[in-house]
Amino acid sequence: MSRLIIALIAGVVATGAFAQATTTGSSTSRAKQSEVQKATEAGTTNSLQQREAQSKQVQKLKGEKGTPKALTTKPEKQQAVGGATRAGTEGSLEQRQAQSKEVQKLKGEKGTPKALATKKEKEQAVQSTTKKEGQ
Repeated sequence: MSRLIIALIAGVVATGAFAQATTTGSSTSRAKQSEVQKATEAGTTNSLQQREAQSKQVQKLKGEKGTPKALTTKPEKQQAVGGATRAGTEGSLEQRQAQSKEVQKLKGEKGTPKALATKKEKEQAVQSTTKKEGQ
């Protein structure tokens, strides 16, 4: 569509420039000038019609701007799922605040020794302490 408009405008400009270049007052010159004038009128009429059609198309697309597109192919669906997953992993403000509170809580407990409940945990703690002291 845009190529057609460009070609039409280029044709009108070229014929206008050609018509102005011939300054002889012969009958062939007058015939060419009338052809150029007709082509110019047709070009401007067509371009006005094309502009109106394009503006209608733009208005139609603006009306459809908020409506979701139908995902027909598998790659389109995968992209949509990937985008939703990324948005979900970034999290909402509440999720980030909860994570921040949890991190602060864990940082506060960092230096405190944890209770060893099982015999295995106690043995491992003794072995790691013994290894550190032996080095």
